[in-house]
Amino acid sequence: MINVIYGAKGSGKTKQIVADANAYAENAKGVVVYFDRSNHRMHDLHRNIRLVDASYYGLHSQRDILSFIKGMLATNFDIEMIYIDGLSRLLDCNVSELAELYEGLEQIANEHKVEFTITASGAKEDLPEFVQKHIK
Repeated sequence: MINVIYGAKGSGKTKQIVADANAYAENAKGVVVYFDRSNHRMHDLHRNIRLVDASYYGLHSQRDILSFIKGMLATNFDIEMIYIDGLSRLLDCNVSELAELYEGLEQIANEHKVEFTITASGAKEDLPEFVQKHIK
């Protein structure tokens, strides 16, 4: 399952995803992962959350991210939730260009029983259909 937190730039999406991740991690039975474009959120996240600094691992494309996530899941079957903050900023692209990634994440979620929460910038009506269908 994929959940999308959306809103305009500066509307508090990051604050919300961090709060959601921290609340989830307190009762998680498995591993919680948080993707960001740097490690500056390290001190904002619950100690049980695994922070992945995408810039450190050279994650610059949709395939890079999908491959990295599949690799993590191949070595750790206990991952149950993955948060991705600022996906379009991570890849320096527009949300409308991320169809391949969303499709890949759906496939991963179904095959591995892992959930994703992703932030997306923009008004709901401006988001592509492949994103809108995941808005909670």
